[in-house]
Amino acid sequence: MDTTEIEDVCEFTLAEALEMEHLYRKRGKESQQQKFCEELATKFRQLFSAVKSKSLVADSNAATKQHAPINTSPIALKNLVALSKAWAAAERPKKPKGAERVAELSDLIFEALSSKDCAWYDVAAFLNFRVLYCGELEVRVRFCGFSHDQDEWVNVRRGLRERSIPLVPSECHKVKVGDHLLCYRANEDHALYSDAHAIKVERQLHDKDDCTCIFVVRFEYDNAEAELECSCICRRPS
Repeated sequence: MDTTEIEDVCEFTLAEALEMEHLYRKRGKESQQQKFCEELATKFRQLFSAVKSKSLVADSNAATKQHAPINTSPIALKNLVALSKAWAAAERPKKPKGAERVAELSDLIFEALSSKDCAWYDVAAFLNFRVLYCGELEVRVRFCGFSHDQDEWVNVRRGLRERSIPLVPSECHKVKVGDHLLCYRANEDHALYSDAHAIKVERQLHDKDDCTCIFVVRFEYDNAEAELECSCICRRPS
């Protein structure tokens, strides 16, 4: 995809993506039917056009000419639902309506795996989606702090997850040997956040505001080991 094509892609926010997922969850068993899959795919294409033109496109065939063909399947839709499991857990006892619900969804944060350097970055927005012939869903993401020329297609199942939690000094005791972590690694060539596992923890007495413990981790990417401070570590949500 060249720069011109990227600029023409309508930005599709997380709140909008999860709002459309509500339609899928609301229809229940009916969502397993092919007709529903086709309707949902058409709805996505129309909303992409609506963001740009401020009105829905009545002819779905015209929208198809502007976007790559999309195959739909129940498997792909299940993957879409998996993208936002946190939504159901975060809902209030009494479901908010319309704008209130969208406002809540916008607070959800995800991180995505870049295929360029195998590092994780916060997601600023979801721009588009596509379904592969194998039934897996991919989303095009814009990373926080990066311009459109750094947008990437990311596999929802393998490369998209809820954002990691920065480790604070008062919670350093929560890190155990064997834990899956997201850790900061820097050298002359790069400064990245990569997946790692804790292999040793050297605990020290300290106050709640300044952790002096040393965490020895092994990075998944190249099996390199490093001694890190609390400020270089993020925990995975439980």
